[in-house]
Amino acid sequence: MKALGVDIGGTNARAAVVDSETGTLLHAAKESWSDREPSAVVETVGALIDRVAKAAGSDDAKIGVGFAGMLDGNRVVNAPNLGWRDVDFGQMLAARTGRSVRLINDLSAAAWGEFSVGAAKGVTDSLTVFAGTGVGSAIISNGALLAGASGVSGEFGHIKVVLEGGRPCGCGQTGCLEAYMGGANLEEWMREVGLVGNAADLERQAGQGVVKARELYDFAVNHLGLAVANLVTVLNPAVVVLGGGVLANCPGMVKRVTELVAKRANAPAAKKVRVVMASLGDDAGLVGAALLGR
Repeated sequence: MKALGVDIGGTNARAAVVDSETGTLLHAAKESWSDREPSAVVETVGALIDRVAKAAGSDDAKIGVGFAGMLDGNRVVNAPNLGWRDVDFGQMLAARTGRSVRLINDLSAAAWGEFSVGAAKGVTDSLTVFAGTGVGSAIISNGALLAGASGVSGEFGHIKVVLEGGRPCGCGQTGCLEAYMGGANLEEWMREVGLVGNAADLERQAGQGVVKARELYDFAVNHLGLAVANLVTVLNPAVVVLGGGVLANCPGMVKRVTELVAKRANAPAAKKVRVVMASLGDDAGLVGAALLGR
């Protein structure tokens, strides 16, 4: 059976027709945009959907859309990477495509993909944490996604790690974990102290003993690891799935997070949990969105 999924980030969108039994991408396409206005994004995504549906011979009228932002149903409440506030994107996309649209937080979509056919397959309780351009998480408890009273459960990147005088975050507040560990914010922080490069460069420079690099690196990764450990204590998952571009390219960060979970999560939870890397890579969100859309 075929399912149709979309993954929308801050700079591009991907669409794919997916085999709902195996999670295999049958046909996929990607498009970047320079215009981030909602109407322009709707048109780009609509054209992508038309293209992959036609290429894969899919007439499924339902679309699952993984979206990087805080959602209330099919409405985008806050999308820091796109600069959107209170946009009825689901309805706009449904009108453009003539299909039923289900909007899903991008991390929830990725977590569902890993839970269904990836690194967390076979368990009932998992925590998925991605650090890429932004930072986010999703919680699966007893086989179901945890949404929360307002539908924004799992906004891990907006855990506060600095009480006063913290770095500004795209969500409009300060001191968020994402302001330090999100790839774009981390690069900006590096430039401010005279360092050049991205998260992988920071890890390399920290390992070479560059003092400023070590200070930034330790602050960012230690707060990330401690936050993950605290969630392991609270949620008692069987698996923690790590992913996103920053962690995928920084093995030292993954090692540190794993060590901190073992050291700082409470003993009964730490004893049972496995910390693993996402197995679906960049396709996790696409696969999960398609499956949830059905």
